[in-house]
Amino acid sequence: MKRFSFLSYLFCLTFLLISATSVHASSYLYVSSLDTDEVLQYDATTGAFAGIFASGSGLDGPQGLAFGPDNNLYVASSVSNNILRYNGTTGAFIDVFATGSGDSRDMTFGADGNLYIASRTGNNVLCYNGTTGALIGTFATGVSNPHGITFDSAGNLYVCAYSTHQILQYNTNGTLMGVFATGVGVGGTGPTELVFGPDGNLYVSFYSSNNVLSFNGTTGAFISVFASGSGLSGPEGLSFGADGNLYVGSHNTSEVLCYDGTTGAYISDFVTGGGLSHPTYISFYPTTAIPEPATSLLLCFGLGAIVSRFKKL
Repeated sequence: MKRFSFLSYLFCLTFLLISATSVHASSYLYVSSLDTDEVLQYDATTGAFAGIFASGSGLDGPQGLAFGPDNNLYVASSVSNNILRYNGTTGAFIDVFATGSGDSRDMTFGADGNLYIASRTGNNVLCYNGTTGALIGTFATGVSNPHGITFDSAGNLYVCAYSTHQILQYNTNGTLMGVFATGVGVGGTGPTELVFGPDGNLYVSFYSSNNVLSFNGTTGAFISVFASGSGLSGPEGLSFGADGNLYVGSHNTSEVLCYDGTTGAYISDFVTGGGLSHPTYISFYPTTAIPEPATSLLLCFGLGAIVSRFKKL
């Protein structure tokens, strides 16, 4: 095996050092701060405040957050009934992406690339063209006070019906399939957000009962009161982190709490401060794709070989 030159080794060392120092800041947690009309940014590993990411340009009563296929951040401005778009890297305002979203709460991009929005004004889910922002139409109806929405791997849509304490399921055509899960009788009132966990089960935050319940991801059968206590009050935003733990926005205490993703045991008050006031929805998003160590090493030797090759030419 031919030896690398000193220059090749130096190149490798520099590459690995850059990769190592980039991992810590490779991802952030974004939180809608309702009272301050801002989206705040926190380090996804430490919870340290990283700054005001997006604000202004008509943002009023921020609710749902979604990173689009273009890697930009879309924010539901519930008071102005608009969806605003901000640069996903810098937070700079881009445009009013969609209008007439009607006191919107959560939103998500579907597999078709379109944007789906829970609209309280019409008690429905609206669909907008994911490229142009043009309204396509009403996708799902009959949701009493819709809040959180998410898709499963089959393309079915799940919606939190806040006023009836239910999770409704719709097929890919927007046809109601039925009540998938309910907090009635199992201690869940006022569902606000839902997310499928790494185990395939569905986790739902219930604002009025101050807890997060888990349901079978296939049948909707109640499993347990997964997370509660430790100051959790008015849970709304819900997201699993890269570490597998569950992060919950505590609306009434203006914090984001962290719970063990397997047991539901309280871990820490992950986010406090930074001017956060009444958080609504939260979202993790990596700003840089960092290779695994093994991948970095392979890239290193490959690049080193290229450098050596060029030296011989």
